[in-house]
Amino acid sequence: MSITRILTTIMLAAFTAMGIQANVLDSVKVDVRLGYTVGGTLPTRIGHEIRGINNFNLGLNFTIAAEATLPLNKRWALHSGLRYEIGGMDVDSRVKNYDIEVVKGDESLSGVFNGNVRIKSAQRRISLPIQAAYNLSDAVTLRGGLFMGWLTHRRFWGWAYDGYMREGTPIGAKIELGTEPGDRGDFEFDQNMRIMQWGLDVGADWQFHPRWGMFAELTYGFNGLFKSNFHSVQTLRPMYGSLGILYRIK
Repeated sequence: MSITRILTTIMLAAFTAMGIQANVLDSVKVDVRLGYTVGGTLPTRIGHEIRGINNFNLGLNFTIAAEATLPLNKRWALHSGLRYEIGGMDVDSRVKNYDIEVVKGDESLSGVFNGNVRIKSAQRRISLPIQAAYNLSDAVTLRGGLFMGWLTHRRFWGWAYDGYMREGTPIGAKIELGTEPGDRGDFEFDQNMRIMQWGLDVGADWQFHPRWGMFAELTYGFNGLFKSNFHSVQTLRPMYGSLGILYRIK
């Protein structure tokens, strides 16, 4: 089955519930997209616990997508597709009174930490956007709607180092954490991450050639990165911006 028919089938499945009953094979526009992504799993706010950023590295984050547009009239259309997204981050912060659970050697510790925390995350996600599209002109289209995403790979790990932890409360027993493995406080929260994500997705397309164009995309996750019963790290949400090229195949 060709990619055109696959995307058309997705469009039909997504929009049948809206009462659209027509043969769309001739009217659906299909394109493939490749974009570079900036962003990551970020806190909704930078709390007073974060005193500074030592280093922030985005890594190699990109999106590959096959998407389709179903025109409704001259101005309006429905837009959907499938995206494969690779994202991650590596951030090193200075913190004070930072709630965290770590492992030092063979000992599990929980409390508030003062020092430095390095956090790494890596995700691979398959996403389904469903958007309304508005044609500003023959070349420029604005899009907005929701997305649903499923993580096919999820990792979240790091360590607290070069500081001390107050066990349990800010006045608990003081435990020094060093910089080397075995002496620092390590953590790994892969299994505490949600598999499903959903949120807001807005974008714009510029078709500067009958076949070639550019796109920009912004996504904001409504649900946090971690399950609701997990409190060892502050709430993080997927927030990304993508910029890339598209090629129209139909």
